[in-house]
Amino acid sequence: MAFNKNILVVGALLSSTLLSACTQFEAKPLDKIIQAKQAPANSLSSFSTPAEIPANAACKQASCITIQKASLGKIFLLMASGITSGMTPQWYDLKPLVVSFEKSGNRLALIGENYNSIYSEIRTVNLIQSFEVISEDATSITFDWGQGLKSFVLQRSYDVDAPRGNVDLTDSSLASIPVIDSFVTGIKFDEKNIELNQLSKIRSDVVKAGSDKSLNHEPREETLNMNIQIRAYDLSKNFKAKEYDSSRRVGFFVTKYRKLGYSKEMTNLITKWDISPEKGPIKVRVSEAVPEDYLAAVTEGALYWNKVFGRDVIQVVTGVSVDAKPEDRSIIVRWIPWLDSGAAYAIGQSDPLTGELLRAQVFMPSVFTSVGSADLVKLNGDVPVVAAGAIACDLTESLLALNKIAREAGDSQRLRLAQDSVRATVAHELGHALGMRHNFAGSSSAKVSTQEIYDSAKTYLRDPNHQGLETSTSIMDYVSGIDDILMSGRIKYSALSYDKMAMDWAYSENDTALDEKISRYCTDDDIAVANSQGLQIYGCERFDAGNNPLLRKYLDAVDERDDLVKVLFASIIGRLYPADQPGVVRNLDAVLADTVKWGRANIDLTFVSQVLFDSTKNGQPAASFASLTAVKTGKIMYARLGLDEQLMKERAASLKEVGGYAALLNGLMRDSKGNINTKWLDQQIEELKAAPYLAQGKTLGGREYVLTEAQQRKILKFMDSIRPVNDKVLLAGGATLLPKLNEAVEEANGAKAIVTSLLGQNLLDESEAESLTALYLDLAQAATGTVVVKVGPGLTKEVTLPYSWLKADEKAYFGKLLSSQGLRFDMTLRVAKARSEQLKKIAGLLAEIDPSLDPVTEPNLTTLPQRLLTGGLVDAAAAAWLKAEIEVLAALSKIQ
Repeated sequence: MAFNKNILVVGALLSSTLLSACTQFEAKPLDKIIQAKQAPANSLSSFSTPAEIPANAACKQASCITIQKASLGKIFLLMASGITSGMTPQWYDLKPLVVSFEKSGNRLALIGENYNSIYSEIRTVNLIQSFEVISEDATSITFDWGQGLKSFVLQRSYDVDAPRGNVDLTDSSLASIPVIDSFVTGIKFDEKNIELNQLSKIRSDVVKAGSDKSLNHEPREETLNMNIQIRAYDLSKNFKAKEYDSSRRVGFFVTKYRKLGYSKEMTNLITKWDISPEKGPIKVRVSEAVPEDYLAAVTEGALYWNKVFGRDVIQVVTGVSVDAKPEDRSIIVRWIPWLDSGAAYAIGQSDPLTGELLRAQVFMPSVFTSVGSADLVKLNGDVPVVAAGAIACDLTESLLALNKIAREAGDSQRLRLAQDSVRATVAHELGHALGMRHNFAGSSSAKVSTQEIYDSAKTYLRDPNHQGLETSTSIMDYVSGIDDILMSGRIKYSALSYDKMAMDWAYSENDTALDEKISRYCTDDDIAVANSQGLQIYGCERFDAGNNPLLRKYLDAVDERDDLVKVLFASIIGRLYPADQPGVVRNLDAVLADTVKWGRANIDLTFVSQVLFDSTKNGQPAASFASLTAVKTGKIMYARLGLDEQLMKERAASLKEVGGYAALLNGLMRDSKGNINTKWLDQQIEELKAAPYLAQGKTLGGREYVLTEAQQRKILKFMDSIRPVNDKVLLAGGATLLPKLNEAVEEANGAKAIVTSLLGQNLLDESEAESLTALYLDLAQAATGTVVVKVGPGLTKEVTLPYSWLKADEKAYFGKLLSSQGLRFDMTLRVAKARSEQLKKIAGLLAEIDPSLDPVTEPNLTTLPQRLLTGGLVDAAAAAWLKAEIEVLAALSKIQ
């Protein structure tokens, strides 16, 4: 909803309110209200240094400011920004305040105007501070600024439409930063501002939540280097305020504004810039600290927003001093050489009455030049070194510059991918500086398929003109890995669909731009609501990927399996020949020792299992997920009760795209020939042995390498050494996907937990049930070699048996799937045949032991292995083998 530019409220001073086409408010024309309260636009008409210092002895020992009496009671805007001290100094931009100056007796007061007052008849104000009057004459007053401000009003520079804390406007208290001591370092006057600088000693726990306390529990102190600007309040005639989208189809930060006549309801005005041609472009001022290798990426990240707006709204200025202070109508990008930072961030300051953004800052730690080895391999066509003709071949020399490290499980590098990471991060933070909130539903709203993403990844590095993919509809999403790289490549050429929709809406006078078919919107507050109920939102999580999160999580696990040796080799060779140290070759033994921690494939399918199976505790539903629709419509309790119909539809569609539940298990456990995939790591090691790049090639960082035969043997020996930890890794992943259908299990606290499955209701057909049966039988029969056992009287006979891949307890665990009633399909013939084959297998060994033994007539088959072992008729290996096979038979016997 757009607001008329001629109406506004400043408490009693601007006692009207905003008027929209949809909601009727009491209003008075702005020009009639502000006429007597508008301060002169030229700051020098209001403030100056004392004209005659020698004539004013008191000012020789004070920091004096002269204000014209004609400017008392006029409206000013106070803007404060500060930087903390310490190892990692950070800026704090405080919310601007509408203020005025008034005199009484020998004191001059700085007054904060309460523009949230519900009264038009009674003026309400907040006293910020008073100052001693040094002297006055007929037209002016000179006062002592002294030690500067003794406190700062602590309000968020960004606020959101969801309630945060106490929103009762009848509460007149304000959070503040009390100043323990201060030191004024300078006062400047120009036509725009009176600018004051002071060093302020404060309590560190005021600005840093959870800050450390000293051993005697006394609070620590912090120094803020504060810059304070006071200027005439100016309401642009061209700026049109806009209420937030109450239907929550797009998300912007807001400034909260009173609703006339209400103390517990607010009007949320979105924060946005005045992009009218009269105002000129918004300048993005890029710090001179940005390394040359990343300057183009930073610039491209900023200019992305011109594609979104469809015209040149952003103007980039480079080479800005690292000491530069925030400036009006500008966003400064500060580059911080901080390689272990956890985040980049943006802060901004907006007009508290209209939401117009006035200035902002973006902070870019150099950690965003880092790229993981798995992504490097995937984006290099699944090849762990640089292939002939790849663009990486042209980057060797440029990789020598400072701050271009792209770590891959260590520190081998890829400059282009690091630049992509920087571009996407800058564009994301600029989005915040332009007023936009996170949209974590962007990836689930993307129209590209998982297969398209994977196909593009294979050609990305080899094609310098690759235009990327819209892997998310918004740069305000959190995506990572290949999705982040491909999206970053895309924003060089085109606006992402949600970002364009959101900005089109923000700068229009209606809601016609909004269309959830283009993209859904989901942000931090939605996730917080779901998390408060122990739920995740399907399709809206930080760092989820693709429009089918279930499929992507599954394929990520499969990729981890299929690329383990390639990724490890890329990491080893990249750290052995570090690209940022071209004359260094590191010790291979040390590199291999450091690689052990990555030697086990991370087959994590917990997310997939949570999506597929709902749990109940103490007889009550305990769902893991909710749909975005349930959260945004306030029906989250339905989700907790397992009654979220939209979620059921979404995950059924996701599973259908995968090919069904049975396809998940078979895809993980079987190889390309349909056999149980017990040799997946062996095959990868054999491929490495035969690969020419084992001997020589070029690292992903661009360095030529040659490995001696001894070094090759060490690398292959290392790969052999990780076999034991990976032997059952697929089995563990498969077990995660197996439901304990209709089975009561004891929890650690003794309470009962019944695990049920939607699969038994509507997501598993008979052919899939048969496929699962076949998978179990093949798992039970899978062998990884043979074992020679001794049987018969005196253990004189040797028998060669297949060495089972599964242990007895593992066979029993997987057998529970088939013994459950959850499958609900008639598998009598299939199971009867399998049981017959299993009986023959057992009978074959028993015949070697004693021809009179028959598993069919044996009265207690379960205890037979132990009885034979005790009687000296089988050795321990034979007894163990027989016990495992009998347990498989028992599991088959339970299937109805």
